[in-house]
Amino acid sequence: MNFEKQSAEFVYDFVKKVIDTTGPRLPGSEEEAMSIPIITEKMEKATGNKAIVEPFTFAPRASIGAISLLGYFSLPSILLGFISPIIPFVVCISCLVFAIFQIFTYKGVFDFLFKKETSHNVYSTLEPANGEEAEYSIMFSGHKDSSWCWNHSLKNAKTVPIKTGIGVGSVLTAAIISLVRIIVGPLLFIGAGASVFQIVLYVLPLLCIPGTIFLCQYLSWDKTKASPGAMDNLTGVGFSILVANYYKENPDKQPKNCRIICAALDAEEAGLKGSLAFCKQHENDGMLNNLYVVNIDSIRDFEHFYAVKGDLWLGTHFDDNMIKMACESMQEVGRKGGQIYNPVGGCDSTPFCRKGIPTVTMIAQNPVATNYYHTSNDKYEDLDMNTLEKFSTAIIKMSEKVAQYHEDTKK
Repeated sequence: MNFEKQSAEFVYDFVKKVIDTTGPRLPGSEEEAMSIPIITEKMEKATGNKAIVEPFTFAPRASIGAISLLGYFSLPSILLGFISPIIPFVVCISCLVFAIFQIFTYKGVFDFLFKKETSHNVYSTLEPANGEEAEYSIMFSGHKDSSWCWNHSLKNAKTVPIKTGIGVGSVLTAAIISLVRIIVGPLLFIGAGASVFQIVLYVLPLLCIPGTIFLCQYLSWDKTKASPGAMDNLTGVGFSILVANYYKENPDKQPKNCRIICAALDAEEAGLKGSLAFCKQHENDGMLNNLYVVNIDSIRDFEHFYAVKGDLWLGTHFDDNMIKMACESMQEVGRKGGQIYNPVGGCDSTPFCRKGIPTVTMIAQNPVATNYYHTSNDKYEDLDMNTLEKFSTAIIKMSEKVAQYHEDTKK
């Protein structure tokens, strides 16, 4: 069996075993904890070293898990606006501020308002094959948690941008109309003395209700309907382990004096809390020194191999040299290997990027809304084996390029 086919089956079998055992693994859930023994066993076999499990506490629903709350709060406030315009103004503005800090920028300012849970990062290391002390490290990471089901994507992915835009726009419009009503003056009832302008302002918020309903229906908190997370992102974890396994079986090919770290981070879907916790946990113990991070996220679509060069919403731009090497690695296996900004949300490269660590995220995913991204359709049965095969070679090429880059920078 050739390397690509064997590697694809390695990753596929790993993804299948985890999902068959746990099902969806929402951040901080008991199912997430159930995946740990499977992952640690695979890691320890791949590296020959003990896998480290690091717990951390966070608020699972304080970011994208709270999207529907924007609708649940805005909708009744609009109806209560018939009593006083101050109510929808205060509520809708508060929802927009919350969205900026929690959903769009992952600041976590309002995390304290949500219930806390414990989740776990897992990693293991393959030390240099020559027995020498590691001079630098290359970390390959994926996130093991899966997402809440995005209902609109599941029903009709093409409508997601439209419904999302209408939803957010409706909340903003309701706030603006309410502010104007406050300035113009309250209208307690429609009578002979009411101007046409006042009447229009009074009834206009009704047009915002469909948009807020879209937000209410955005995602489901029912974990039985959640995404199994095959593509997003057990594939990333599987390929992270694969790299360590490859060098364990081929010690003569392992980069000289290089430590390989394979990591399964958690709570990426809850605002990158796992990667943030990892950076905080190791900021003073030397693990982040001389480190290169290759984050792997969502490997499925054969025509969509990309290097993610940054998270647009979070204002990050990843390392240009890492981006270049990732593109070259993909192109050398016959894929386009272009560059894109992450169009929505964030990925686990961002916390490392903000620490000044060279990083890039590699994906094989259609960057538009699909009916399998963050939905119950993200199943292992639908993974494309050709994609897994080509990516297996690309990720090994990436490790070789990073190692060569490190050697070149020493000169």
